[in-house]
Amino acid sequence: MAARRLVEKTRQRLDREIGTAYKSHAGRLAFALAFPNSYYLGMSNLGFQTVYRLLNDREDAVCERVFLPDLPVRPGDLFAMESQTRVKDFDVLAFSISYELDYPNVLKLLALAGLKETAAERESGPLVIAGGPAATFNPEALAPFIDVFVIGEAEEVLPELVDVLQEPREDRMVLLEKLAQVRGVYVPRFYEPEYKEDGTIKAVYVLHGAPEKVRRRWMASLEPYAAVSAILTPETEFSNMILAEVARGCGRQCRFCVAGYAFLPPRAGQPEAVLAGIRRMEEKAAERGLGHPRVGLMSASVFDHPSSLLICQELAERDRLFSISSTRADTLNSDVAQVLHRGGHETLTIAPEAGSDRLRMAINKVMTDEDIMNAAAVARDGGFRRLKLYFIVGLPTETPEDVAGISAMVSQIAGMADWERLTVSPGCFVPKPWTPFQWAGMEEERTLADKLRQIRQSLRGLRKVQVMGESAREAVVQGVLARADRRVRDALLAMSAGNVSWRAAFRQGGIEPAFYAQRLRDRDEIFPWDRLDFGVKKTYLWEEYRRAMNTASTSACLVGRCRRCGVCA
Repeated sequence: MAARRLVEKTRQRLDREIGTAYKSHAGRLAFALAFPNSYYLGMSNLGFQTVYRLLNDREDAVCERVFLPDLPVRPGDLFAMESQTRVKDFDVLAFSISYELDYPNVLKLLALAGLKETAAERESGPLVIAGGPAATFNPEALAPFIDVFVIGEAEEVLPELVDVLQEPREDRMVLLEKLAQVRGVYVPRFYEPEYKEDGTIKAVYVLHGAPEKVRRRWMASLEPYAAVSAILTPETEFSNMILAEVARGCGRQCRFCVAGYAFLPPRAGQPEAVLAGIRRMEEKAAERGLGHPRVGLMSASVFDHPSSLLICQELAERDRLFSISSTRADTLNSDVAQVLHRGGHETLTIAPEAGSDRLRMAINKVMTDEDIMNAAAVARDGGFRRLKLYFIVGLPTETPEDVAGISAMVSQIAGMADWERLTVSPGCFVPKPWTPFQWAGMEEERTLADKLRQIRQSLRGLRKVQVMGESAREAVVQGVLARADRRVRDALLAMSAGNVSWRAAFRQGGIEPAFYAQRLRDRDEIFPWDRLDFGVKKTYLWEEYRRAMNTASTSACLVGRCRRCGVCA
């Protein structure tokens, strides 16, 4: 009965979608593309939609979508949306993984598909592949469960990977050996770690002729591909919004932000290609009587690239409504505010991150209190009445004065205008791979929770100020999983199997969270992700870490004109 209700609900969702691809499986390599969370979140993810489009653009492949079901499903009965074909009948089950906290959901989906959770136990059935930001930065937490990881950008890797998969079916081990020779493909069973007595990695042994390092794949130019929504649906965070990537990567190199290093070099989309992609989706929407959907422009730092302003101006001239993901305070000026206001953008989002000039210098968020106040004034004078501010507590070298500075800054901004809403979103610092702070420890849960509480209490009573803080407990779990190795296997199995807390799952799996989250690393420690090569030299990241400790900033990336980090070498 529950399965029947889920089929019914799935078909209702399909009826509301625009752009869905329906293809026969006959003679085609069949991919079940899974997002390990809800339909609502998965369809809000542009990267997930991009992979769906890339695979369905191939004549020799078909791709259907899978999400964590919101109604009960018996193991083995999990199906893909478009044809309601059971997942275990596909050739490939491919996961797009954006968040570490979704790792247990990967295992849940494997179980619901009727597949063994661990890769070593699966001798037949769909090949299990994973990509996406979380899986790309450090695949080791999920290494026991995944056959193949795609390291880097799908546009580069997928064509070669699919070509190998199209070859006549062979023994699975032979197939994995072939896939391991594709640049940007990581086959974890061909890499065997050995640990020291203190729990750190002693060495990693490479097997079956796999490469010593797996190099990230990335596109030199975004021009051939404009990443634009493949499907419109009302059931997302953005509700029928056309999402379009205007740039990829960020050259500012904020030391806490993985996007500033793992997606180097920064590349801007070509305005003509982005606008053409938007127009194609508008035409599909018009055919279904949707009119002109709102457009969402996506980038780590939208107005770092002149092309972004050109795209906004073109949309405004066509009377299209649009919004942006966020903008840096030091790129917000009256021209930007004016074009955003013309496009119907209602809430400006800026991220000061820290409460003092000194701490922003240490994390390389090179902007002053004055820059932030000027940005708030530009927003006010540009007619905006909603402002959202992002901050981080627990950053390396943070002092009590820095935390107090967050509340002082918000109070000053609150007094600048009669804001309709001033949203303050403080998060917790989580050290991530491929950043200078990969050597740093994060603060304990209680300390982070106290700082979040301090901010909430100090802003209580300020008119129209709304504080939306995250969970310190979940931040620590994210800190464990972000830098985890394969030994978290049993904890993930425990978390996915039953209704247990993360704390209980770590205890059952024999994991001490502080080892992964709070511990400071030595300069020469071998990291779980060191078998990957993102182009950024580890020595450069260490130098940046030391500069952070000395409150020294580094200039923004000069693409093609410097060789300091190694990506453009």
